[in-house]
Amino acid sequence: MAVRFLPEREPPDRAPERDRGDLAEVLDLRSRLPRAVNDAAERRAPSPAVGPGVPGAGAGVETEVELGAGTRAGIGASEDADLARTANEDAVRLLARKALSSGELRRELLALGHDAFEAETVIDEFVAGLYLDDAGLARVLTEGLRERRRASRAQIRVKLRERLLPDDAIEAALAELDDDDEQELLRETARARARRLGGLDRQTAERRLLGYLARRGWSGERATRACREALDELGGSGRSGVAFR
Repeated sequence: MAVRFLPEREPPDRAPERDRGDLAEVLDLRSRLPRAVNDAAERRAPSPAVGPGVPGAGAGVETEVELGAGTRAGIGASEDADLARTANEDAVRLLARKALSSGELRRELLALGHDAFEAETVIDEFVAGLYLDDAGLARVLTEGLRERRRASRAQIRVKLRERLLPDDAIEAALAELDDDDEQELLRETARARARRLGGLDRQTAERRLLGYLARRGWSGERATRACREALDELGGSGRSGVAFR
C-alpha cells in the first residue's frame, strides 16, 4: 500500500480574504461570532482518511491511500454526506468569509438549497444573538462610502439597497450623516467638475454640470445653486484659466 502524507490544511478561518474592500466590515462583524459556533463548524469538517498501520496519522494530518474502486466509491459517498451541511453551519461559513446583511444571507442560504423556513429560522437566531447586525453593517458601509469615495446620500442609499439591507437600517445610517458635510461635498464636487468645462458657453456648461451632479445624486434647488456658484467663481477668476462664452 502506497501512502503519501499531504500537508496540513490551513484552517478555514485563516483563509485569505477574497474581497479586500470588505476587510473592515469583516473584521468588525466576524468578531461577534462566538467560539462555540465556530467550533460547531469545525466539528463538521471531514475527518482525515487514515489507513491501517500508518505511522503518525492523527489530528491535523491527512493521508492519501491507494484504494480499490469499491473503497473509493464508499469514501465518495461519505464525503457527499459531509457536504450536506445544515443551514446553521452554512450560515457560519458564509459569515466567516464576508460580513453579510440578513437579506444577503437569506439569498445565499436559499441558493444553497435550504428551504425558506430553515433560512428564516437561522436568520432570526443570528439576529437575536447579534451575529447578524444590519444596523451596524449599514453604518460601516455608509462611513466607508463617504470617506473613501466621497459618495452623496443618494449614492450611499443605492449601494446599501444593493446589499439587501432593510430600509429602516439604511435610513438610520443616512440620518447620521452631517447636513453641513453633505452641502460642502456638493460644493466641492461642483467646483471640481466646473474646472473641466472651460471653453463652453455658459448655458451648455451649466446644463452639463447639473447633469453630472444629478448622476451623483444631487438635484433640485441646492444642486442648481451649487452649480451656478461654481461657474461664477471660475468664470470670474483670471487665475482659473476658465472662461465661459
